[in-house]
Amino acid sequence: MKKIFLILFLSVFSLGIAQKKKKTGSKAKVVAEKETVIIYTLQEAETSNEPRIIAGFIKQNPGHEKTDALKRRLINIIMADNSIEAKPTIKPLSKDKIEKIVSNNELNKGKNFAANKTSSEKNVSLASAGSNKNSEVSEQGKKTASMLSHIFNNDPNDKEAYINIKNKSKCNLIVKISGNKYYNLEVPARGQNFVMVEKGEYILTTQVCDAKYSSLKKIQKDIQIELNVAE
Repeated sequence: MKKIFLILFLSVFSLGIAQKKKKTGSKAKVVAEKETVIIYTLQEAETSNEPRIIAGFIKQNPGHEKTDALKRRLINIIMADNSIEAKPTIKPLSKDKIEKIVSNNELNKGKNFAANKTSSEKNVSLASAGSNKNSEVSEQGKKTASMLSHIFNNDPNDKEAYINIKNKSKCNLIVKISGNKYYNLEVPARGQNFVMVEKGEYILTTQVCDAKYSSLKKIQKDIQIELNVAE
């Protein structure tokens, strides 16, 4: 009787473990990744309020019939982001400087705009060095100026590239980018964000909802990475 009871106990115990493993395995999630070279479309440029996308289309399509209109739209968006009304304590990026980056005739002649980066960044200044809020606004202005200069820079020896992360999942992400330098990039659910990095090899890690993601990337040009939880 004891042997029968022991056999039944072991059978039930083994079955329980097997079912638990099966249940756990069914919950395992995998990250779906899609890496692409960034191509900007006219529809994106006309509907987006992100300077990077509009500037990217202008750079890739300098002879397009709508390029001049998009340049004006880009300038207006940047001026709105730096308006005195919106941020009364910050010295805004001057319109002349923005136009010099965006509308300069040298843009379509393939000349190097690296020098504009330093001058543009200097024109975004802190009105109050002791204010964290002001610092954040100023840093955003510097990021925009740096991005525009990078996009319009035709120098093949440019040492920077940017990684755009498009988050297709319903969860917010914090992407850690580890290499010669370290970056943390916050990407909202169903949104996107980018970061400028020095060219080189990086390990990208994050957790997409409950799925872990880790990938080695050799960054030599601007790229876009879409992340989602695989179906």
